[in-house]
Amino acid sequence: MRIGVLLTMGFLEAEAAPVLDAVRILREAGAGIEGFTLAKSRHALEGAAGTVWTAKYALSARPELDLLVVPGSKGLARAARDLQIELWFEEVWPRLEAVFLGANGPVFLGELGRAPRLVAAHPAYADEVKRYAKLGHETAYAVGKVTTTAGYLFLLGALLDHLQSAGLDIEPVLGQMALAFD
Repeated sequence: MRIGVLLTMGFLEAEAAPVLDAVRILREAGAGIEGFTLAKSRHALEGAAGTVWTAKYALSARPELDLLVVPGSKGLARAARDLQIELWFEEVWPRLEAVFLGANGPVFLGELGRAPRLVAAHPAYADEVKRYAKLGHETAYAVGKVTTTAGYLFLLGALLDHLQSAGLDIEPVLGQMALAFD
């Protein structure tokens, strides 16, 4: 299973990093899973907290994806309006098993005309998200292959729930992450 994490300018590192770390833990535990970052190009992108990441793959050179994770970002609407990203998304959409959206992820799908009617989002982005879909009161909504979340650890939780329902043992992730909160 291949999980791509789409990076856009101003992406939330607090959403991207835990996803990639969980995939690493699962891979080291023997799960047949791969995670990687992808972006429009392999140029450096500054995250919301000021860290600078370079995606492993440019959209044009990425391997096939099974799951797509879109962390929240102040630049999601602009990214979705980028013709290269729009064309890439239209190409991969039919083959994606699932899409997981972070704090304001419905903005991305809304700009692409694919936002579900009822979505979850972080309260800080509520006004922005309401322009694209009805904002519900839950921390996650799964509609078809799209799961919208309130972001942060809710994004990770939704992804782990999906992986567990696909038959993967997520206990190694839960065990290692529990240590961080002890």
